[in-house]
Amino acid sequence: MRWPLLLSLLPLAAGAADLKQRQCFPAQELRVCLWQDARLAARKDGGFGGGGEGDVWKPALAQSELRIYDSQGGQLSRLRVGRVSKLERTRLSDGGKPVFLLQEDHSAGFGSYSGVEARPFTVGGRGIRFAQPEGRDPAQPFAMANALKSGWKEVRDGFLLASCAPDFPAKGEWDGETFRVSYRRLMLQDGPWRLTERSERGFWENEGDFPAERLFPK
Repeated sequence: MRWPLLLSLLPLAAGAADLKQRQCFPAQELRVCLWQDARLAARKDGGFGGGGEGDVWKPALAQSELRIYDSQGGQLSRLRVGRVSKLERTRLSDGGKPVFLLQEDHSAGFGSYSGVEARPFTVGGRGIRFAQPEGRDPAQPFAMANALKSGWKEVRDGFLLASCAPDFPAKGEWDGETFRVSYRRLMLQDGPWRLTERSERGFWENEGDFPAERLFPK
């Protein structure tokens, strides 16, 4: 698939949950805003990074929503997202359109791979276009993980992604000690996103310095 996934947004239905606007950014002639359950929006951190905290509210938290507005303030559409989410604007742009990050907190409070998923996207009159690298199955949405053994970093032309996993041999059982580190680079190239990857034996955890950029393929 040559172009990133284009996702049309759902029209606003009557009887929406009790949501409150939390974050809002301009997007050329449009605005993109994150609305959250009013109980979360009243908190300074929005409940983000709570380690699965979204599951303990009674009644359950309403799903957050990304809403798109025109230059006159009229609401065009909305998209339901994770209950505990965060919206950020990156330094990147796609043909003049700012690139945003939707971060959804899936933390369980334990485990090496449980954490936050981030998805780059742009907005337009037809909806949200999430980053989907060329050649990847569009049915599998692309996300950047941030957990104990995975992390990412924004750079001039995209993002660097690092992750560490057991190095399972072709035959036999894992020895419990050998790991492999994957270095991936997600590059924005005038519309399409391109993902390159290399890996080598080693060990890395997301508790100190991020790997040097020279380790990532171009």
